[in-house]
Amino acid sequence: MKFAFVALLLPNLTSAFVLPPSPLPVLLKKPECHVGVLKASALDVVPFESTLAVSRFIYTFGKIRNFVKDHEETFNKDLSDKEKKKKKIVAFDTPALVDTRNSAAKPFPSTKMNNPVTASAMKEFLDRNIKYIKQENHEEDVEFVYDGSNKEMTWMAKELADLGSEFDADIIEFDDKFSRLKTIKTELVYSVVVNRTTKKIVIVFRGTTWNLKGGNIKDGVIDADFRQRVRPEVDEISTRGAKVHSGFSRYLLKESKNEEGSKLDQIMSVLKEVYAYKESGRDYSDYDLVITGHSLGGSLAQLLSFILAGSKEADFIPKPVTAITWASPVVGDKNFFLDYRDLEKSNKVRHIRVSNRNDVIACSPGLGITKPYWQTGVNIYLKSTNKKAEVKYENTRSIISQTSPISLKAHSPYKGSRSYYKRLFAKEEGTDSYINSDILEKSVEELYEEYAKLQD
Repeated sequence: MKFAFVALLLPNLTSAFVLPPSPLPVLLKKPECHVGVLKASALDVVPFESTLAVSRFIYTFGKIRNFVKDHEETFNKDLSDKEKKKKKIVAFDTPALVDTRNSAAKPFPSTKMNNPVTASAMKEFLDRNIKYIKQENHEEDVEFVYDGSNKEMTWMAKELADLGSEFDADIIEFDDKFSRLKTIKTELVYSVVVNRTTKKIVIVFRGTTWNLKGGNIKDGVIDADFRQRVRPEVDEISTRGAKVHSGFSRYLLKESKNEEGSKLDQIMSVLKEVYAYKESGRDYSDYDLVITGHSLGGSLAQLLSFILAGSKEADFIPKPVTAITWASPVVGDKNFFLDYRDLEKSNKVRHIRVSNRNDVIACSPGLGITKPYWQTGVNIYLKSTNKKAEVKYENTRSIISQTSPISLKAHSPYKGSRSYYKRLFAKEEGTDSYINSDILEKSVEELYEEYAKLQD
């Protein structure tokens, strides 16, 4: 039985050290109750499954766009016949459905996408190009089929068909322009989605990808740079001189080597345009902001939530800003935690951080390698598939306490018995009752009221 999904957004992300499969799981439906386990109202404010799904879908959507960039004939016109054969060039049907670079209109000037991409457009592209794209199930990666022999509808297309017209959302931005460079100029990948079904604007950061053959080592370099630094964008909010992870903050805050401004500058520009949008009878000015991501993406979401909650430049964003992160590495020192807590007390930010037993990526390095780090927010710590999750505020864990031979398996968002999905949504043996139903039923504010104790 499918679990209830919330229509938060569209795309996804994933991991560090291992790249899990990048399928689209059931793509976020309107709130509804299955077997009486969850309250529909809670599903709308604690979209655990939808943010986990979106954190995976960004890989799938990104990979399909890469198929188009790499193999579509209209985007590779200057190649010789020999080069076209070597690169496996084909004629995709209507590639503009997912790659809008040649579209004339541009409702949001700051975006790299000329036009938003809708769920129906993705479904149409997959239907038109079924022979070239293969994906057997939600745990399998999407594949490019050069000889055009595929006949089965992809898993993503099936889920989009099930979704139907009830899902009203647009991918406003999908910034992967500099994600595959073979140098240190590689940049992070993020997406901005406007979901009119639930009145949310969602920012999704992709996690680490390892592609040594293709040359992408930047993500790994960023992950490993645990030096602590004072960054101006954080310092203007901090009252304590907070220091943050050098790698993550550099990825988000440092001036781009490829274009003007930082990723933060670009994200801020896009958000300003989206919140000010008034065309076609639409008004997004009161939409809640949710930031999510897995692994590297989770740390970027955690850092961005702090900045957008505390920066005067982000006063146009309704508060609180909500971050829901999966397997997020540590971001800042104790002063960062205390400053984050000040923003929580002022109801400017909320952070639900899901971590998994034996997942070392979500831990503090320690061992004298770095100065101490502190995690933020309310932590849902997944113990196993047959035990209830532990919920605590902050709850920083050391790498030593979580190291085991299954550490990489415990980092996966979806695949395997020890994955985040399997442990969070585990059922009591022989029943349809979820072991963690009491947690899944609670809203963000209810989780904060019970576990954060911000009045202390």
